[in-house]
Amino acid sequence: MTGQIEDGITASFSEFSFSPSVRVRNSRSDRWIIFIQQILKRTIDIFLSLVFILISLPLMILISVAIKLTSKGPIFFTQKRVGYQGNQFKIIKFRTMRPENKQEEHHEYIQNLLKEDYHLDQNKVITDYFDYIDRRTTKIGNFLRATSLDELPQLLNILLGNMSLVGPRPHPVYEVKEYKDWYKRRLHVKPGLTGWSKLNLRLTPQNYEESILYDLWYVDNWSNRLDIKILLMTVPFVLSMKDAH
Repeated sequence: MTGQIEDGITASFSEFSFSPSVRVRNSRSDRWIIFIQQILKRTIDIFLSLVFILISLPLMILISVAIKLTSKGPIFFTQKRVGYQGNQFKIIKFRTMRPENKQEEHHEYIQNLLKEDYHLDQNKVITDYFDYIDRRTTKIGNFLRATSLDELPQLLNILLGNMSLVGPRPHPVYEVKEYKDWYKRRLHVKPGLTGWSKLNLRLTPQNYEESILYDLWYVDNWSNRLDIKILLMTVPFVLSMKDAH
């Protein structure tokens, strides 16, 4: 299979490539086990996303009102992201930045961050970007980012099948265009609302490739049991309100 990313960029995936470990499971019974696990994962995604939407609906309404009253602009932020097998979808988040924010600046930051140019001061690249984020983020946006509440609308992405509750975080199209070839293996599973790298490296710019390695570990070791473990770990993680950008 081939997932189209953009401008002729593609990510190739072999048959049964839901996880690299699947490729060594050649027996029919092993393939059936993987298939059943995937069906169970999707069933859990649908059930829990519906439950969470119903439970969090009053909170989402409150957040929507707060965003509208404290800054001009739309309530939601949407952006093209790259998901399973390179397929694009529009991610939905609560807007946390002022409407004059330009995505070109984030694009330039990603290019500089991933560029193997030893003339660039990577620490300065990161510091400048965090300064840019701090300048552009609204007051309510700071709170939403710190608590990850800005991610709540992605429950709709999960319900639609673009995302899963657990998986690598989905990256923008322009970020995937900068991927090294071995990064692309993280696209062998659906992106998630929470994930292994998100729990272990909340601030990933300083250790971008390390976060990719965490994602690849998840791809290689995926199971429904691991997903449940990550979901349970996410609750205290979010409640700790660790700094996020």
